[in-house]
Amino acid sequence: MTAALAVAVSPAAAGGYTDPFAWKKCSHKVDFNLKITAVRNMRCRGARSVMRRHDGSIARKFKAPSGFNCKLVKGRPISGIWRCKNGKKAFRFAFGD
Repeated sequence: MTAALAVAVSPAAAGGYTDPFAWKKCSHKVDFNLKITAVRNMRCRGARSVMRRHDGSIARKFKAPSGFNCKLVKGRPISGIWRCKNGKKAFRFAFGD
Protein backbone atom coordinates (compact mmCIF):
# COMPACT_ATOMS: atom_id res chain seq x y z
CA MET A 1 0.00 0.00 0.00
CA THR A 2 2.75 2.50 0.86
CA ALA A 3 4.77 1.55 -2.25
CA ALA A 4 1.78 2.36 -4.46
CA LEU A 5 1.29 5.64 -2.64
CA ALA A 6 4.95 6.54 -3.08
CA VAL A 7 4.70 5.96 -6.82
CA ALA A 8 1.51 8.00 -7.12
CA VAL A 9 3.12 11.14 -5.64
CA SER A 10 6.10 12.09 -7.78
CA PRO A 11 9.03 13.99 -6.25
CA ALA A 12 8.50 16.82 -8.75
CA ALA A 13 4.91 17.35 -7.61
CA ALA A 14 5.86 17.11 -3.95
CA GLY A 15 8.66 19.66 -4.30
CA GLY A 16 6.46 22.32 -5.90
CA TYR A 17 8.22 22.13 -9.27
CA THR A 18 6.61 24.04 -12.12
CA ASP A 19 7.59 23.49 -15.72
CA PRO A 20 9.23 26.71 -17.04
CA PHE A 21 8.03 25.91 -20.56
CA ALA A 22 4.40 25.35 -19.57
CA TRP A 23 1.79 27.36 -21.47
CA LYS A 24 -1.26 28.73 -19.71
CA LYS A 25 -4.47 28.63 -21.72
CA CYS A 26 -6.37 31.89 -22.20
CA SER A 27 -9.57 33.02 -23.79
CA HIS A 28 -9.18 36.82 -23.80
CA LYS A 29 -10.79 38.57 -26.75
CA VAL A 30 -8.86 41.54 -28.07
CA ASP A 31 -11.26 42.33 -30.89
CA PHE A 32 -14.11 40.59 -32.70
CA ASN A 33 -11.60 38.62 -34.81
CA LEU A 34 -8.56 38.30 -32.52
CA LYS A 35 -8.31 36.18 -29.35
CA ILE A 36 -5.34 35.40 -27.06
CA THR A 37 -5.20 31.61 -26.72
CA ALA A 38 -2.10 30.91 -24.57
CA VAL A 39 0.68 32.67 -22.64
CA ARG A 40 4.05 31.72 -21.17
CA ASN A 41 5.79 33.68 -18.39
CA MET A 42 3.20 36.47 -18.51
CA ARG A 43 -0.46 37.09 -17.80
CA CYS A 44 -3.27 36.78 -20.31
CA ARG A 45 -4.27 40.40 -19.83
CA GLY A 46 -0.67 41.47 -20.52
CA ALA A 47 -0.79 39.76 -23.90
CA ARG A 48 -4.18 41.32 -24.57
CA SER A 49 -2.70 44.73 -23.75
CA VAL A 50 0.17 44.21 -26.21
CA MET A 51 -2.20 43.33 -29.04
CA ARG A 52 -4.58 46.19 -28.22
CA ARG A 53 -1.66 48.61 -28.62
CA HIS A 54 -0.67 47.08 -31.97
CA ASP A 55 -1.60 49.53 -34.69
CA GLY A 56 -0.87 47.78 -37.94
CA SER A 57 -1.71 44.83 -40.11
CA ILE A 58 -1.37 41.19 -39.10
CA ALA A 59 1.16 39.83 -41.61
CA ARG A 60 3.07 36.53 -41.67
CA LYS A 61 5.76 38.25 -39.57
CA PHE A 62 5.41 41.55 -37.75
CA LYS A 63 6.63 43.47 -34.71
CA ALA A 64 4.17 44.10 -31.92
CA PRO A 65 4.57 46.72 -29.14
CA SER A 66 6.93 46.05 -26.21
CA GLY A 67 9.45 44.33 -28.51
CA PHE A 68 7.42 41.23 -29.35
CA ASN A 69 8.27 39.52 -32.64
CA CYS A 70 5.28 37.65 -34.06
CA LYS A 71 5.06 35.02 -36.78
CA LEU A 72 2.42 32.77 -38.27
CA VAL A 73 2.75 29.19 -36.97
CA LYS A 74 -0.42 27.56 -38.32
CA GLY A 75 -2.92 28.45 -40.97
CA ARG A 76 -2.89 31.23 -43.55
CA PRO A 77 -2.40 34.99 -43.20
CA ILE A 78 -6.16 35.49 -43.49
CA SER A 79 -6.88 33.14 -40.55
CA GLY A 80 -4.53 31.20 -38.33
CA ILE A 81 -2.45 31.03 -35.16
CA TRP A 82 0.45 33.41 -34.47
CA ARG A 83 3.19 33.16 -31.84
CA CYS A 84 4.75 36.30 -30.38
CA LYS A 85 7.88 36.21 -28.24
CA ASN A 86 10.14 38.61 -26.41
CA GLY A 87 12.88 36.84 -24.48
CA LYS A 88 11.25 34.41 -22.05
CA LYS A 89 7.77 35.88 -22.50
CA ALA A 90 5.55 34.52 -25.24
CA PHE A 91 1.92 34.33 -26.24
CA ARG A 92 -0.22 32.85 -29.01
CA PHE A 93 -3.26 34.36 -30.60
CA ALA A 94 -5.88 33.32 -33.12
CA PHE A 95 -6.85 35.70 -35.89
CA GLY A 96 -9.53 35.33 -38.54
CA ASP A 97 -10.54 37.96 -41.01
